[in-house]
Amino acid sequence: GGGDGKSADELVVDMAKDILNKLPANFDMEVAEKRFPVLYSESMNTVVCQEMVRFNKLLSCVRTSLQNLQKAIKGLVVMSSDLEELAKNMFDNQLPVMWAKVSYPSLKPLSSYVAELLDRLAFFQSWMDDGQPLVFQMPSFFFVQAFMTGCMQNFARKYTIPIDTIDFDFEFFAVAPDKKPEDGVITTGLFLEGARMDTDVMMMAESHPKTLFAPMCVILLVPSKVSELKEYPNY
Repeated sequence: GGGDGKSADELVVDMAKDILNKLPANFDMEVAEKRFPVLYSESMNTVVCQEMVRFNKLLSCVRTSLQNLQKAIKGLVVMSSDLEELAKNMFDNQLPVMWAKVSYPSLKPLSSYVAELLDRLAFFQSWMDDGQPLVFQMPSFFFVQAFMTGCMQNFARKYTIPIDTIDFDFEFFAVAPDKKPEDGVITTGLFLEGARMDTDVMMMAESHPKTLFAPMCVILLVPSKVSELKEYPNY
């Protein structure tokens, strides 16, 4: 029987409106650069500003493409091949190719991708509003290596040690510490595949039945001289 179901175009327009309503404004880079100036003693300021620039580029791409798609469906602008592909990807709940070019790598379907993007943006907005966080969400970064290098650089400059003689040592916690460490950064958000962290004894353990991925505990990354790294049976 015939129903009054929505057409593909109407569904795509509804999705575009929904995503646009959820998207926050771009980060104000002028404010960010004043709040987080380039400092010799604090490399994280540079890291957060670079991250915000990358997210602004992605936000602008998502916002502009969705606005143009709505206009094209209404017939106000020409429906280009890029916009047609965007509509098809959205209808199939896939990450649009147009966004993927300026995005962090992601294999998630579109609905999960948008939820994750908003989560990442909220993390950086709280960094912008409240200053450097106590606990860093590792998966929120576009470029995690820059974050880890920034941590090493702070340590190297503080103790005037060549950065290439430093590596990370690790400490594990079931619950995040409530004060900033003397050196290093507290991180969360990683996961284990095919194993889990038993937080009662703070050791690796077999996965629970039928659970492939398990959240990792809180990890403190501690920069140390390679010659002073602790020796124990570890991964």
